[in-house]
Amino acid sequence: MNSLFVTGTDTDVGKTCVVAGIVNYLSKKNIDVGVMKPFASGYKPTDDFISEDVEILTKYSGVHDSVDLINPYFFEIPTSPYEACMKLNREIDISKVVDAYNELESKHDLVIVEGIGGIMTPISQNYFVSDLISELKLNSIIVTGSKIGSVNHLMLTFEHFRQKNLNFNGFLVNQNVSDGYELPSLRQQISRLTGEKVFGAIPYAEPFNLDLYVQNFQNFVDLSHLGFENI
Repeated sequence: MNSLFVTGTDTDVGKTCVVAGIVNYLSKKNIDVGVMKPFASGYKPTDDFISEDVEILTKYSGVHDSVDLINPYFFEIPTSPYEACMKLNREIDISKVVDAYNELESKHDLVIVEGIGGIMTPISQNYFVSDLISELKLNSIIVTGSKIGSVNHLMLTFEHFRQKNLNFNGFLVNQNVSDGYELPSLRQQISRLTGEKVFGAIPYAEPFNLDLYVQNFQNFVDLSHLGFENI
């Protein structure tokens, strides 16, 4: 059973929600699934605050791993790791991330890793999210939103995947706005333009409820294309 990296076409396209849906499904199948968010950022309302994304991932996976393993780097401003390091006078040691991933993988049947931002979000001067995917040697899925312009972002992301020769499982669509592309049209465009599998399209819901999203996730996503065929 393969571990998986979940990346996106942009920030706020629903990567964390997708990971929550995946790990909740796996844990209910009695799969020992670990979670990882190597880089997270945001303002800290309290001293003991951890990333909201990390809270979500631990809640729906049920893991009890150290936060330092799940999220080796948290930055107290909402920006890329690269800019955060410049502003906060910090440095990133990628080996710390790789070591944390390896430890999590040794403790669990598989690990679902969530990226930060998009595929070209800079982690350091010459190191991007795509480089981390390559270094961890993980298969990936791309999550896209549905606003007008998403196809452009998706195609740029997919082209970079091909240039980097990254292992790719397919696309998942989150209808994250009430207007924008209709889901059937967007799925068809992606399939025709890329020749790749769109294995899920999750409809817009207002008001948004994460518990309901996770509960209904498997109704909208063909999980067999995530590399979990043996479940």
